[in-house]
Amino acid sequence: MTNWCKRLMILLLSMGLVLCASLPVFAKSTDNGTVVYVSDNEATFDPGGATYSRIICLKNSDNANGSLLCTFDQLKNVSVNMDDGSVVSKQVYPIYKSTDNGDSWQLIANVYDKEYGLLRTSQPCLYELPQKVGDMPSGTILLAGNIFDDSPHTQSRIVIYKSTDGGHTWSFLSEVDNGGPCVYDPGTESTTTTVWEPFLGISEDGELVCYYSDERQKENGVLQAVSFKTSSDGIHWSSLSNVAAITNKSDRPGMITVTALPNGKYMAVYEVVNRPSIGKNNAVVYCKFSDDGVTWDAESLGTRIALADGRGIGSSPYVKWINAGGPNGMVIISAKWGTDVEDNISGGQNFYVNYNLGEGSWERLPMPVTYDYNDLAGGYFSGFSQSFDVSPDNKTLYQATNVENFNNSKMIDGVSYNLNDVRVGTLPLDGTIYEAEKAVISNARAENAVDASNGQEVRYINEKDSSVDFQNIKVDKTGNYKILVRYSNGEEAEASHMITVNNMQIGTVNYPMTTNWDRYLWSEFTCYLNKGMNSIKFTKNIGFAELDCIQVSETESDFSIINGNSGKYLEITSALTNEGAVAGQWGITNHWCQKWAFEKAENGFYRIKNKNSELYLAIENDSAEDGAKAVQSSYSNHDSQLWSLEETENGYYHIVNKNSGKYLEIADNLEEDGAVAGQWGPTGYRCQEWTIIKEGIH
Repeated sequence: MTNWCKRLMILLLSMGLVLCASLPVFAKSTDNGTVVYVSDNEATFDPGGATYSRIICLKNSDNANGSLLCTFDQLKNVSVNMDDGSVVSKQVYPIYKSTDNGDSWQLIANVYDKEYGLLRTSQPCLYELPQKVGDMPSGTILLAGNIFDDSPHTQSRIVIYKSTDGGHTWSFLSEVDNGGPCVYDPGTESTTTTVWEPFLGISEDGELVCYYSDERQKENGVLQAVSFKTSSDGIHWSSLSNVAAITNKSDRPGMITVTALPNGKYMAVYEVVNRPSIGKNNAVVYCKFSDDGVTWDAESLGTRIALADGRGIGSSPYVKWINAGGPNGMVIISAKWGTDVEDNISGGQNFYVNYNLGEGSWERLPMPVTYDYNDLAGGYFSGFSQSFDVSPDNKTLYQATNVENFNNSKMIDGVSYNLNDVRVGTLPLDGTIYEAEKAVISNARAENAVDASNGQEVRYINEKDSSVDFQNIKVDKTGNYKILVRYSNGEEAEASHMITVNNMQIGTVNYPMTTNWDRYLWSEFTCYLNKGMNSIKFTKNIGFAELDCIQVSETESDFSIINGNSGKYLEITSALTNEGAVAGQWGITNHWCQKWAFEKAENGFYRIKNKNSELYLAIENDSAEDGAKAVQSSYSNHDSQLWSLEETENGYYHIVNKNSGKYLEIADNLEEDGAVAGQWGPTGYRCQEWTIIKEGIH
C-alpha cells in the first residue's frame, strides 16, 4: 500500500487553405480526456469519490477487438440483487465500455461479492487472457480484486471473476488467497496481516500468475512482501512465493505490476513504502527482472527508476511494455507523482519511458490526462493507481486516471473535498515531439519546469512580437497533419496563439484554462505540411499561455545513438548527404545528421536511416574485415545494411552487422569529436556499446 496519510481548447483552427486529404481518425487528446464517471455527491462515503482506475483494450476477442473496458474503486454503495432474492447495499466493481476509442462510455455491468457476504470491493485489476488457460479460451476477461468486510474489519480476500462475453456478464472464478483485516499500518512495529492489490499475468510456461502484496511474513522480519501464486486453470492455486521480501522491517514493497518483455524477460515494478525514509515516505518506485515471471531474487530490493539526471517517481506504479516507439518497443510506467534526486515529491504529469528494455536511464513522455498529483490543490488521491493500455495497432495510448473535479465537492467530517472523476485520455504513439525550448524564440524565454517534457518550457510569450518558431519540422510526405500542443494557461480566461505554417498565417489555436501555471493540457490543430522541412510559428494573440512542446502526428520515431565510451553522438560527418559519406561521432549539435530512424527488416534486423540524408548505415564495400568503416548508402538488400541490437548491461546495446557479425564501434576507443565509426569483433571495450534516446532530440 502507498502512503495513505498523503491526503493529499479544443482548438478551432480557422484554416486559410483547403484540406486536400482526409486525416486518420484519432481518439480524444484534448479537454483532459473524456469523463467515464462522475462521483456521486450524495452517495459517496469517501473523500476520493473514485480511485484506482483500470483500463484494457481488447485484442484477443475477435470482433470486439479495439473495445475498451474501464473499472475503478467506486467509493459508494449500490443496491444489488443477491442470489437468494434479497437486495443489499454494497460496493461494486463497475464495468464501463467504449467502442469509439474512449470518446463515450456506457456502464455495462456491476461485479460484486456473492460468495462471502462481504460489502467492500477495492483494488481491481482487469486482464484479457492472451492464450488459453485451463478451460478458459483466449479472450476471456478476468477481474481480480480485494474484497473485505465493513467495520469491524476482520478479513481481506483476493478473488477473481471471469467474463466470456466482453465484460457484460460475470461469474466467480476462484479465491487466490486471504488475509487479515484491511488496515493500513506501515510502521516498523506493525502487526497487520492484510493481502492487497492483485495483478494478473501469464508466466513463461503459460500459467496464470496473480501477484499481490502480503503482510503475513512479519515473523521473518518482512514488513510487507510482493508475492505471487500460479495456476494452470485459474481455479487451483500454488503455494506462495515472493518477488521481493526485504528483511529489514522498514522497506515495504507493494502495488506490484509486471510486464513481459520481447527479450523473454519479465519486469516487475512496485513502490517501496518508507522510502526514501520512514519519516519522508514517498513510496519510491523500484523494478527488477525475471527470466520466466516466477523466478525472482526476492532478497534484492531492485533498482530505483530514474531519469539520467536522477529524478524518480513514486506511489502506485503501473508498467507495460508496448510494441511501439522504438526498435525494441517501449516500457512505460505511470505513477502518482515524480520525485527529485532526494525523492521529495516533485511534479507528476509525465509517464516514464525506456527504449532499452527497461535497463538504464529513463525518459519522460507527457501524459494525456493530468491531475492534482500532490493533493494540494483540493484533490484527494487524484491520480492514485492509474493505468494505461494501447490500441491493437499500437498507435494510440489510452490512460485512465482519477482527476479532481472542482465543481463537485463534498463535506466529509467537516472538511470540503473535491471528489474525483474517472477520465480516459489518449496520446498518439506514432508522432514526433518537438520541444519549444529548441525552437527559435523571439521576445520570450525558455526556463526550467519540473513537469515539462525535456524539463523546460517557453514562458513570457506576452508581447505582439513574441513568438516560438519550430523551424525544423520534418515529414516524409506531403499532406495534412494533426498537431498537438502541450501548454499551460493559469489565467482566468481562454488564451490563443496565432499559427503561421511555412510563412502562411492559417488561424489560431485556443488554450482553455489550466488549474495553474504548473498544470498542462493539450490543444490541437490541423495543418498542411510539405515533404521535407517545414516551420510552424506560434505568435501571441489573446491572453497568455506557456508552451512546452508540440507533437506532429503520423511521423516515424527518431533517435539519437550515443556511444557508451565517449558519450558522443553517432552522425554522418559534416552533415554530408552523398553516398559513401563516413559515420563518426560528435558532441550534440541538434542537427538532423545526428538523428536516426530504425526501420524493421526481416528476422529481427533493422535498417538504420540517417534523417538528414535519408541514406542507410552500412559497412563500406560490404566488408567483413575488422576496421572497415561505417558509411551511408542508398537502400539495398545487402546484409551489410542490416543491423541487430544485442543487449549488454545498464541500458546499452551492441549494434551488430548482419553481414560480418561484427560490432559497430568508434575506432581506437577514441573520445574526440570526429572519430570515425567502423566495425570490429567483440573486444569488451565500451566504444562498442551504444544507447538510444528520444526525449529532447528535437
